[in-house]
Amino acid sequence: MAKRKNLKGIPHNFTKSFFGTERYWDKGYMGDWLVNAAIKLNLSEASLNVLTARFTPAELNIPTLTINAKDLKPIIEKELSANGFDNDFITDAKMDFIFSKVTQVKYKITCSSSMLDKDGKSYKQNVIEDVFLVHFDPFAG
Repeated sequence: MAKRKNLKGIPHNFTKSFFGTERYWDKGYMGDWLVNAAIKLNLSEASLNVLTARFTPAELNIPTLTINAKDLKPIIEKELSANGFDNDFITDAKMDFIFSKVTQVKYKITCSSSMLDKDGKSYKQNVIEDVFLVHFDPFAG
């Protein structure tokens, strides 16, 4: 029998996966890419639709970020399957980011991750990631 309580940790899982060390790409981790893009675009916040792997604002939809974001939906599907739910049981999943400058070389990303299921139940987790800034242009070819 499917148990909803087993779904509570999924937002934490896909968030930690996105910011994890396995997501190093060329110049930095996904936190580095997000912070450098936020600085360049003068953003204090952004969001990611996990199911479609699309960022808001749209300027964040750069290949490095979207390629890694596409790996998050299968995390949800695998957990749903392992717990006896259909893959379409989750109707919405998102990550909301707030970028805060801590020092000249350190930023903090506060990430509020959430999912919504077919029955309207919400699952939420908050994660704070520290990013020690390595300056690069995330929009350069």
